Amino acid sequence: MTVLLGNSGSPRWYMGDPERLDRYLDNLSAWGATSTEMVLHHGPADERTARVHVLRPDWEPMIRRYREAGLAIQFHVSLDPRFATDRWADDADGLREEYQPLLSVAGELSAEQGRTVLVLHGAGDPDRSYRTNRETTVGLLRWLADESERLSGDVRVALELGAAKSRRPTAVGRSRDDVLELVDEVGSPRVGICWDVAHDLENADREPEWTPIPPGPFLRRVSHLHLHDLDAEGEAHYPLVCGRVPFAEQLGALAAVGPLPSVTMEIRWRCAARLGDPWDLLGESYRVAGNAMRTAIDA
Repeated sequence: MTVLLGNSGSPRWYMGDPERLDRYLDNLSAWGATSTEMVLHHGPADERTARVHVLRPDWEPMIRRYREAGLAIQFHVSLDPRFATDRWADDADGLREEYQPLLSVAGELSAEQGRTVLVLHGAGDPDRSYRTNRETTVGLLRWLADESERLSGDVRVALELGAAKSRRPTAVGRSRDDVLELVDEVGSPRVGICWDVAHDLENADREPEWTPIPPGPFLRRVSHLHLHDLDAEGEAHYPLVCGRVPFAEQLGALAAVGPLPSVTMEIRWRCAARLGDPWDLLGESYRVAGNAMRTAIDA
């Protein structure tokens, strides 16, 4: 079974240039990439959104390009507020309409490539209580679980473990215990955890009992992994050259409880650019991550 390792499919990595995309895909192949993770968006979009997301007119051609390059594809829900989990509380029908195209493309691709993961964030409306944000998140996840069962392929939904932020004190899914409880409350094998190991480390100061390795029940519910590093100031989404996140140890723990899930290096181009040439640093991150994954599997 192929171990899926890739990085963000953000157009920023190839400047939206078709010629540069050819060279970028060649590099991915040389670096050992086996997957990517596209952030899908449809509807109105500004320039910033276009740098990070794959826009609706480009879904089919970009999926074909990556598939022709031999890469599996995972998806992330658009980061635009129209797609925010928070919206489920007031406009569930409207949010369903936003998600249906994402589910359709995930289902079609899954019928071709096998398991396909759709990553999303929990509700984080600062004007609502934690209880309301929790009920909102569980409601959306249950609907997604039901919808994924109706698709022809194997589509899984992964709730991301996010970083706790003071400006969003009632947000859900911002600790290991919380994200596990949410997934367990949904109670569907289609819904698992996206373990973002860098955001997890960001939360360590808030969790006195924190250690690099979570308990077994958490590890067994991980269906996708986000991998990136923290810089000296603790900012996330850096290449795997900072040495802050203990991801090698964490990959070993995951491999000890079952096959490794799909892994996405969620490295931002602008963070890599602060340290040097972004492509060079992405290539080095593939080398480091690949070595860690092989060691974990062979242990």
